[in-house]
Amino acid sequence: MTEIVYVFSNPCMPGYIKIGMTTRDDVRERLQELSNPSGVPVPFECPYAAEVSDATAAEKAIHEAFADYRPNPRREFFTIAENKIIALLKAFAISDKTPFVQEVLDEITSPEDKSAQAVANACRGRFNFSENDIERGAELVFDRDKTKKCTVVDDKKVMYAGEEFATLLDLTEKLLREMGVNTPRTDMRAPREFTFNGEFLCDRRVRFASGRET
Repeated sequence: MTEIVYVFSNPCMPGYIKIGMTTRDDVRERLQELSNPSGVPVPFECPYAAEVSDATAAEKAIHEAFADYRPNPRREFFTIAENKIIALLKAFAISDKTPFVQEVLDEITSPEDKSAQAVANACRGRFNFSENDIERGAELVFDRDKTKKCTVVDDKKVMYAGEEFATLLDLTEKLLREMGVNTPRTDMRAPREFTFNGEFLCDRRVRFASGRET
């Protein structure tokens, strides 16, 4: 029997990573249970999963190692960067089962859920301006205070009040902090905070990614 420990993330739960275990025989049932539409806004994604010799022992070791980052001891969620969890799990790995687990997730995810997942993911990650047909010199508006505007410098950088920012997220963090908003940086979604020609950047990214730009 193949024993698997998995690392899950969810675009609607930024900053939270789920660590759990299953077997190859019951993986479909387990994943359907986790991604039940009534339980989470959109299905989980699998950054990494590994076959291990003893899933119970491996899962317990990882849970104990990151216990300080576990908000609720009765839940398998942790507030820590996924790469740190993955690095430890790889020490127990016999083989990489990420493609297998992600394939099962894709099979059990409905088209409607995949669409919702795409929308949620559109607000994550570094925004590339040229990929979304936003040229250098274009003006972006901070939606929470429309008097605050920045200018696109290149694919990643923006200029605000004479200061250049390496990413739009860097500027988002600065403006939110100035407003007294104490959202953790990992939970910030820059494409949800700025608009271009009245359209939120996350909506624009979804539109272009889905081929609806024409």
